[in-house]
Amino acid sequence: MSMFRWLEVLEKEFDKAFVDVDLLLGEIDPDQADITYEGRQKMTSLSSCFAQLCHKSQTIFQLNHKLEAQLVDLRSELTDVQAEKAVVEKEVHEQLLQLHAMQLKLQAKGGQAVDSDSIKDRMPVPSVEDKEKELEASKKEKVKEAKLEAEVKMLKKENEALRRHIAVLQAEVYGARLAAKYLDKELAGRVQQIQLLGRDMKGPAHDKLWNQLEAEIHLHRHKTVIRACRGRNDPKKPLPSPVGHDTDSLKKTQGVGPIRKVVLTKEDHEGLGISITGGKEHGVPILISEIHPTQPAERCGGLHVGDAILAVNNINLRDAKHKEAVTILSQQRGEIEFEVVYVAPEVDSDDENVEYEDDSGHRYRLYLDELEEGSGATVGKHLVNNRTENGDAALSSESPSDDKTSKTAAESAESSS
Repeated sequence: MSMFRWLEVLEKEFDKAFVDVDLLLGEIDPDQADITYEGRQKMTSLSSCFAQLCHKSQTIFQLNHKLEAQLVDLRSELTDVQAEKAVVEKEVHEQLLQLHAMQLKLQAKGGQAVDSDSIKDRMPVPSVEDKEKELEASKKEKVKEAKLEAEVKMLKKENEALRRHIAVLQAEVYGARLAAKYLDKELAGRVQQIQLLGRDMKGPAHDKLWNQLEAEIHLHRHKTVIRACRGRNDPKKPLPSPVGHDTDSLKKTQGVGPIRKVVLTKEDHEGLGISITGGKEHGVPILISEIHPTQPAERCGGLHVGDAILAVNNINLRDAKHKEAVTILSQQRGEIEFEVVYVAPEVDSDDENVEYEDDSGHRYRLYLDELEEGSGATVGKHLVNNRTENGDAALSSESPSDDKTSKTAAESAESSS
């Protein structure tokens, strides 16, 4: 929207001018500190006024955009109503002509003289006042019904728009909470590394402790992406975990399961039936983010959302980038052996997902099933927009950099490291 672009340019110009004025005030002699202090106080007031002006402008722009959209809808509805009115008037005229023709035919069959005037004479002739009263009553009743129908239709549209907006906000809040949870643990790990730098420790002990902290940071990053992937499913049908990977046993290994080998058979005309995310450039391994129904990955029953692919047909993918992994997986044919490890999504005692929220972060699932059926895509399920179909392999790939829930976490982790 051009209005918001204009406001963004204006903010940049104001920030630039504000910094320049502040630098000029900093060059004033210390003897004239009063001038500097008063100048900066005035600049603070100007900044506050500008911020409020920007806020009000954004509110006006949003309201204007909303009113424009409503005006377009009202114009469309008015056009439809006018068209329907014209059609109804034509139909009434045609029905009257048909009725008149049928009455003439009936008179002709009965041997009566065909006379349209006689038909009119036999029709009851109400008084003008009766006609006006009847028309007025009929008009009031029809107008009342039409108003109710129009109001119901408008309220339904508004209700559906609000429900969709709430669903989108819930998905954004879920992603923001995931990112905040990850960044909290990332910050704790980086603080420990900074503390380690301040200690007088050198040699293998220093390297071992540093690598351990780095591994824990990467593990939390891994778990955040896993949780984002597993949070897409329908909460009524939770995603299964591999056999033997119960919560108690996984706690002993920090949520990391044993390495498993899974074999699946893929025909030449089929794809693997999985979507992947992650890669070396994102600081996480190649992860299975989605398993497509009726495809080889689902039929084999050994692969699960959250599995990290370590190798495929003895080809190491531990240090593979995202595109490299997509290429390698797309080239596999026939019987394919996967070497995978399952990492459980992290659930701590300080987790904010309490009982009134489901696994996808929705607090109130108001008509979400209807919205999902109507839109053809589950709200919150397709968090990743960048999806690549790789020829006949049909392996759709996802990049965490495009994932709403893991974008902030992945970028922050990369910039930190």
